Amino acid sequence: MAYGARQDALFGGLFCVLLIAVALYAGAVPQGNRRWWALLGLLALLILAAYVVRSQVTRILLLDAAAFVAVAMVWTRGTPRAVEAARTYLVLLVAAEVLLGTGLFLLDSGSAGAVTSPGKPAVALLAVGFGLKLALVPFYFWLPGVAEFAAPMTSALIISVVDMAAFTELIQVRELAPGIFTDHRMVWMGLALLSMYGGALMALAQRDLKRLLAFSTVDDLGYLVLGVTVGSTVGLTGAQVGALSHSLVKVMLFGAVGIAEQRTGAPVTLDNSRGLAARFPASSVVFIVGSLGMIGLPPLLGFAGRWRLYLAGAQYGGPALVLAMVAASGMTLLYYARAIHRVWLGEPSGCLSGVSEPGLAITVLGVLGVLILLLGLFPAWLTGYFF
Repeated sequence: MAYGARQDALFGGLFCVLLIAVALYAGAVPQGNRRWWALLGLLALLILAAYVVRSQVTRILLLDAAAFVAVAMVWTRGTPRAVEAARTYLVLLVAAEVLLGTGLFLLDSGSAGAVTSPGKPAVALLAVGFGLKLALVPFYFWLPGVAEFAAPMTSALIISVVDMAAFTELIQVRELAPGIFTDHRMVWMGLALLSMYGGALMALAQRDLKRLLAFSTVDDLGYLVLGVTVGSTVGLTGAQVGALSHSLVKVMLFGAVGIAEQRTGAPVTLDNSRGLAARFPASSVVFIVGSLGMIGLPPLLGFAGRWRLYLAGAQYGGPALVLAMVAASGMTLLYYARAIHRVWLGEPSGCLSGVSEPGLAITVLGVLGVLILLLGLFPAWLTGYFF
């Protein structure tokens, strides 16, 4: 079954839930001024409209417009580093749009045979374009700066809504022009493996926790691209379930870090932030549950997607590829365990007096945690939407 109305409804519904969650969270933990709120409203309208219209061209235009709104949200932070991050994001986003537009034009202007066996120029343009837009290795340059210097919920929106919406575009291209992947699998598999290992290695090297979360996105997208590349029922299902899990979990993770930063008035780092669980017990639980979801441990939703991706890897590359995926997952476990140990556990590094957690924000993040647990326990609620 082609990517269709049921998938659109599912992703559109998910993005609606996330946008509401972000708005409620931002009401309790301020993320920006009135311009930020206006841009959030515009982003919501564009994203939701994209999943209502039936025209693929109109949808792409709306999602592209939403990505540029996200750039403006980063810019509204106003600090020199945030403006610099927004400028880098803008330049690379424009480059991605030009490359993708040219690649799709070359694909569409060819003969019917060219669609099933596309030429190398079109494939190269699409690979680099999606690599820039999704921040795959080696095209990830904009994401770490955005994650570190934008407001936490701005970063969460970009990763959980804007990037995952772009990922649905990649799935649509896979469905509409499978030859891009079947005839050039090594290109896409190379991007997938580079992102898995490159993202994990760079996450291990980070000291700022939000930058670590950015590179964990690069890492996880490697698995999702692998599922799209394999293209079987199990691969595409794993990729889509994994994308849904990623969206929910990243709002949880950035939300937990955002509470700690807002209450302490300082960035959360692996060097200078110790024992935050004693100050922010609910936030620490949210972060730990989100970390388990990113690692792909049962019974959370991340496991439902990751298990199917392992099966897809076995179909395509046999035991060697599965072992490579397991090794990369081991690195993911390592950097999340390190972050939990260095930041949240242990004796607190400062005074506990006067520290509280915003009830509304914690409730929102807790609801998302319950959601990934329920969907992990009953994944059939989701998988029936795909095939």
